[in-house]
Amino acid sequence: MPHLRATAFATILASTFFLTVASTTHAQRLTPAEMDPTQKPGDDFYLYANGGWLKSVTIPAGQSTFDDRAILTEKTTTRVRLLISEAAASKSAQGTNTQKVGDYFESFVDLNAIDAKGLAPLSDDLADIDAINTKASLSAYLGGTLNIEVDGLTSNADHVFGVWVNQGFHDSKMFLPHIWQGGLGLPDRDNYLDASPAMADQRAKYQAHIATILQLAQITTDDATAEKKAVAILALETQMARAQAPDSDALDVFKQDNPWKRVDFDAKAPGMDWNSYFQAAGLATQEDFIVWQPTAVTGTSALVASENLETWKDYLRFHLVEHYAPVLPKAIRLEDFGFYSTTLNGITLAPDREKIATTATNAALGQAVGQLYCAQYFPPEAKAAAQAMGVNLITAYRVRLANLTWMSPETKTKAIAKLDAFTLGLGYPDKWIDYDALDVVRGDAFGNLRRAEAFNRARNIAQMHEPADPAEWRIDPQTVGAIIVFTPNSEFFSAAILQPPYFDPQGDAASNYGSAGAGMAHEITHSFDELGNIYDAQGRIGMWWTAQDIAAYRAVTAKLVAQFSAYCPLAGLCLNGQQVLTENSADIAGLRVAYDAYILSLHGKPDAVIGGLTGDQRFFLAFAGRWRRLQTEAALRKQVKSDTHPPGQYRSDTVRNLDPWYVAFPSVAPAEKLYLKSADRVGIW
Repeated sequence: MPHLRATAFATILASTFFLTVASTTHAQRLTPAEMDPTQKPGDDFYLYANGGWLKSVTIPAGQSTFDDRAILTEKTTTRVRLLISEAAASKSAQGTNTQKVGDYFESFVDLNAIDAKGLAPLSDDLADIDAINTKASLSAYLGGTLNIEVDGLTSNADHVFGVWVNQGFHDSKMFLPHIWQGGLGLPDRDNYLDASPAMADQRAKYQAHIATILQLAQITTDDATAEKKAVAILALETQMARAQAPDSDALDVFKQDNPWKRVDFDAKAPGMDWNSYFQAAGLATQEDFIVWQPTAVTGTSALVASENLETWKDYLRFHLVEHYAPVLPKAIRLEDFGFYSTTLNGITLAPDREKIATTATNAALGQAVGQLYCAQYFPPEAKAAAQAMGVNLITAYRVRLANLTWMSPETKTKAIAKLDAFTLGLGYPDKWIDYDALDVVRGDAFGNLRRAEAFNRARNIAQMHEPADPAEWRIDPQTVGAIIVFTPNSEFFSAAILQPPYFDPQGDAASNYGSAGAGMAHEITHSFDELGNIYDAQGRIGMWWTAQDIAAYRAVTAKLVAQFSAYCPLAGLCLNGQQVLTENSADIAGLRVAYDAYILSLHGKPDAVIGGLTGDQRFFLAFAGRWRRLQTEAALRKQVKSDTHPPGQYRSDTVRNLDPWYVAFPSVAPAEKLYLKSADRVGIW
């Protein structure tokens, strides 16, 4: 979602005072073997910090990049698969999370049982589609499929509209349903509308895929009939695509901000029997909605009235089979993989079934798996250590906001109020999802998926009768990553990202602050910069920067734009400083705030010297270590041309803007490449 932003690091707001995290003699972020002492810190700090590591690793075959994130993801994936496999092999009591996780996984792995059932699991749903004989019954069926996907393996295509339950853009008190476009079997509207030969060929292959699925599912056994139905289904989806908004609109929150009352659907989007639709969707009493793409709702609703009922039924049959392909017989699974993985994405080697089953189990029982993961890999002591860091970061950030010179006093007051209202989730939720109502039966992969969908749906619908909860977790603890939720005013950082090499609860404080701490503070900054300045303290839409603030920000960041525009990783390939400005500004803020917080953590005491490195040196080296990455030239060129994040070597060079870096590395001399005069060092935050 556009007011959700995926990130890489995390922390938690606990209070306004700071806690002490004493440095220890535990391992620092970088070891001497990972560094390159032949480099001068002032000439190339990135290679000085990471040169040994860069020489010792290679990019795995078939990949274009390789970095610590990839290593950590692989490590965590292996841990999660082992935990789930152990749960499957255990004799846990019926109804426990361990039993449900294990049986869900084992059922997904048991292809013999899936194949033996054939198409029988689809019989009830196909009968429901067969029974559609009016526009009202079609509308009811479409409503009944709203927002049921939980398997993590299929697209949004099987329901013409999706719904996301979240706080409203203007009302922070209650959850609202946010309706968005769906219903397409190809990845995007442009796949249907682009007249290029490549897209035309893709559409032809998709049409053939539709015909094949219809025959494999025994919806028709005649080639000519299957082809005719496939042509009609593709034509219907093409009309739906014409009504949809481009994906780029999803980046503009103001284009999504379309509040509709229940009665507006009848007036603005005739064609659908909305009473039948919302009754079947469990939203009969809901009065308020947010419609992200009104043209899609209007256009698709009109198609319900105008298009042939049999074409709609064939469309529903096809997408029903596609949705459940992972738990249907082999021929359907292979055809589904052949088109969506091989034809569309060039993937020829299917992942092993255990990997698919792990993905499915995580999707259906994410927090149940998360509890198993945290019990073994992220105990309360780890959370407490990260919380201590989080408190210091928030304290340091509050001081920096108060002392900004480019932001007007009234805007600073609003910024601090937003920081005070900020909710940060760390590691794992304080209150886990209760899966008691979800029944998982070993050997029933299809039924388990259906019941998980129903559970997920009921839980989401129930939320719309409850107050909005800024502390509701939006990421599973075992997922390597973090997420910013601008509406409401929250951020969540998983246990899986809060582990070495980024964060070590038993490790060196300087390294933790320079790596994870700087990442945490970077992400906090986005709630206050050009990404987050249209959301107030409660996460409601409302620009709280003044025109004067914006002008002052532009003036103070001009130096940073110029600084990064001068970086050229290849001949003729230079960075666009304006393109990467928001991320670079947040990097500077993250580094400054993290350094201040690190000093707070020492509580006035000097830090230890470890391996001949002072605490300040370890702090800056850890920051540089965060960005180490190998990538192909093609990947580098693509990043420079299109990404708002600059290559890691230049993010590492952010240190040159901080006075303490020059103190920590006194050998940095004016003649060296990274040296900046004091007046040229960029502050911003």
